[in-house]
Amino acid sequence: MAYSTQPKMWFWIVTILFLLWNLMGVGAWSAEAMASSDAFMDGYTQEQIDFYKSYPSWYTWAYGVAVSAGLFACISLLFKKKQAVLLALLSFIAVIICRVYEITVDAWSMMMTADKVLMIMVAIFSVLLWLFARSVRQKGWLN
Repeated sequence: MAYSTQPKMWFWIVTILFLLWNLMGVGAWSAEAMASSDAFMDGYTQEQIDFYKSYPSWYTWAYGVAVSAGLFACISLLFKKKQAVLLALLSFIAVIICRVYEITVDAWSMMMTADKVLMIMVAIFSVLLWLFARSVRQKGWLN
């Protein structure tokens, strides 16, 4: 089936929504990576604070790769560049690495409900961004 090489309006809407989502992710990562534990973990129990502080530094870097690659994937989509697919895949892989670590250390039992929902949403949106980028590349909308 032949597709138009010009993206439809929904492409721009979806791309901007993914961009906003990833900007929030970059903001959350920045707050976690650079804020003092007192400011970031207000309302957490001491046990939760100690648990989150025990995360290894590579986890913070993987989290940073996930949000940065997702952000750059969205920017690439806005400029209709094919590297958006690779960047979205990199973001997805980094998210999976983070989630596998969280599962292996039983972070789920320490998380508040909002954190659990966010954990699931991040994984879902990450795979959706990658699938979306692949789809629009197959339609010929990316250069």
